[in-house]
Amino acid sequence: MTYTLEIYLQSEAEDALPMTARTAEEVDAAIKRVLTAAGTFNHNPTAYVVEGPKWKDKPGHGLKFDVAPEENIAALVYFGPGSDSPSMSLSNLPTGNASPLYRDIDSATPFPANAAITLDHLRAAVHEFHESGGLRPTCVDWQPADGW
Repeated sequence: MTYTLEIYLQSEAEDALPMTARTAEEVDAAIKRVLTAAGTFNHNPTAYVVEGPKWKDKPGHGLKFDVAPEENIAALVYFGPGSDSPSMSLSNLPTGNASPLYRDIDSATPFPANAAITLDHLRAAVHEFHESGGLRPTCVDWQPADGW
């Protein structure tokens, strides 16, 4: 089955309309737009699969992230099937003095340093999320998150 990915991006450079992607090339283009708008986000970019799990006619799954392209890092939060509560990426990637990544940009809630993954892992995770219909990507490790 072919799934439709929607990525919502609200930033100073982009409006809040979803980017729609059905092919791998369209997913790559959407990720590129997210990376280009980095540093100007008003809210975290968030992805849903249109045909994915629902809860009361709303998406019952999601992949939210923050990125720092100049440092080649990102971090993810997932909720949906396969997890009783939200989870966030887990890595032992050394981040040194990297800029903080935010789990919630609105409240300036940072990800822990051990949530940072490479941009290649971010791309792989978004593609897997899309191709699986909104399931938690297995290409990255996960740890419990105390909220979405």
